[in-house]
Amino acid sequence: MQCNSARIEPSLSRFRQIVETLRQEIVSGRLDAHAALPSERALAETHRVSRMTARRALEAIEAEGLAYSQGRRGRFVSPRRVTYDITRQVSFAADTLAAGAELDITVIGKGTKQADSRLAAALSVDIDRMLHQYTRLFRIGRHAMLIETEYVVADLCPDLLDHDLRQSTTLLLERGYGIIACSADLVIRMRATQPSEAELLGLAPFQAGIELEQVIRDRTGSPFCFGQQIWRGELAQFTARAQMAP
Repeated sequence: MQCNSARIEPSLSRFRQIVETLRQEIVSGRLDAHAALPSERALAETHRVSRMTARRALEAIEAEGLAYSQGRRGRFVSPRRVTYDITRQVSFAADTLAAGAELDITVIGKGTKQADSRLAAALSVDIDRMLHQYTRLFRIGRHAMLIETEYVVADLCPDLLDHDLRQSTTLLLERGYGIIACSADLVIRMRATQPSEAELLGLAPFQAGIELEQVIRDRTGSPFCFGQQIWRGELAQFTARAQMAP
């Protein structure tokens, strides 16, 4: 047993040293966001390890969210994570823009459809109630961050889709229709990105992302919007405040 441990320890030590070196280069800012990380071959030659050990070190850095991959182009330093306080924020776009971030919103598609059973249950409406639907891609600093699809009860805001949707729709609904978002029920989970999503986000198909679903409610507690977001995992950091019951 001791003999086996002695045989694998040097390799493990070099692996950990490579990971720590890369981590410090990124965290300290010596490597800027989107800077290319060394290739597996270069890393293996520099540290005199196997290509497998070099690959595992790069995969470990990526798993920490410090790097992202772009297929054969290699791995690059991730931008700094954006913190989304789900306790306080109902609109990510409104708060991000208010903070002065370089947020770009692209409308991927929009239309009006009848509610299916799932959407009807989420929004507490009858099946076949008309809903506005729009899908948008969010970028920060020209880096794709998340895709969002929202469904809004259409008769509450009949001409919503005629407006410019490259803005906070939470503020648009408040200012244009008097619909004020006061609370939201959220579910957050990991799931694989579908090929169409992965292409927009610059990921490999079926790479893990973070899905956030929310039902947004007005001042009376009535739901008026159901949203689904899929985030690049290395860019998202969700925070919340837990309060113990008395």
